[in-house]
Amino acid sequence: MSDRVLLKVYYFGQILLQTSKGVKFICENPLDVVISFIISFEELKGVICEKIDSERARKISCILYRYPIPVFGGFVQFQSRYVTDEASMQEMFSIYIENRAQISFIELYVEFEQSEADRNILRKDYNSDSEEEFESNYDVLVQMEMKINVTELWIQM
Repeated sequence: MSDRVLLKVYYFGQILLQTSKGVKFICENPLDVVISFIISFEELKGVICEKIDSERARKISCILYRYPIPVFGGFVQFQSRYVTDEASMQEMFSIYIENRAQISFIELYVEFEQSEADRNILRKDYNSDSEEEFESNYDVLVQMEMKINVTELWIQM
């Protein structure tokens, strides 16, 4: 048995909660990273940030992993769990080892903390005296925030 594992890291993408196979991670350009089973949680976060190498990928705020659940007839559904510390990371490795026959790599979805510059984009002042323009911009931001909150609620369930 190898002491290394391939991670497929999804970022700046989406988490689809209800597909025919359960949870699915998608992004434009997933990253492949090979790590050792003895890596620490902080080292894992550092390696991911280093490999992504983006101004927006400075500090990880959340990691989820996708794992198989056997269902009737030999079929498999996928669910996700948070990786928050050493213990949950070791649990992820254990689930992977138990299911090596069904999965050849570990899938992670990574979210990053927003920088102050990113947060300021949403606060941009349009310097407009038009009440109609203000209200339309406000409506878009409220709808975006509501969508984000609903997504977070589904992920936490």
